Amino acid sequence: MTDDGVSLNLWHLPSEDEGMPVIISQSDAGNMGDWLYLGMYLQAYGLDVWMYDYRGFGESDDFAIVRNQLFHTEFVQDLGAVTEHVCRNTGKSPALLGISMGTIIVNEYLRSADVPVSKVVFDGYVADPEAWIEKLAAKGKKVALPDGYKNRKYRQNYRDVLFIVAEQDAYSSLSDIPKASKGKRLVKTFDCGHISGFFRYPDEYTAAVVGFLK
Repeated sequence: MTDDGVSLNLWHLPSEDEGMPVIISQSDAGNMGDWLYLGMYLQAYGLDVWMYDYRGFGESDDFAIVRNQLFHTEFVQDLGAVTEHVCRNTGKSPALLGISMGTIIVNEYLRSADVPVSKVVFDGYVADPEAWIEKLAAKGKKVALPDGYKNRKYRQNYRDVLFIVAEQDAYSSLSDIPKASKGKRLVKTFDCGHISGFFRYPDEYTAAVVGFLK
């Protein structure tokens, strides 16, 4: 349950050896079921996996989704509720894995998070939401930012971060990765399109994520 009374659907894929908890924040298409195999792979490698649907997705409470909007700020509240739930139930500092739009949600959450987050994985990183809107417009897709949202380029903070970059990605590239003043910054590239790394190279993708988190 979020602070504003929204009920979220959550899946837990438990680790048999009490491994690090990792929370997956998905893209804006489909629901968490589309990423279940990723969760299962991470679980098989010993991670304690938590997946959730944003409000308006899957079996979480209904929400009026604006289809031509890049993201909803309410999704940040959703991640906050899930992170607090995971911390409370595991007693551990979780890692966050953001996928495409999920990278925005993770970054927005980390701006003011009062829950410790150990490590972060970004797949299909959105460095500048406004720049993404321009890229989408160039491809004939009209997308807007949430009302009242003040665009700010994201900067890597003190956390250790793994960036997963698709070499054929039309929206996210190596040049989008911010410089790190503190914390580790690792990069793993795959020869594929936007957020297709796991589906094309599941074993190599999982090994990169697990190796970083463990």
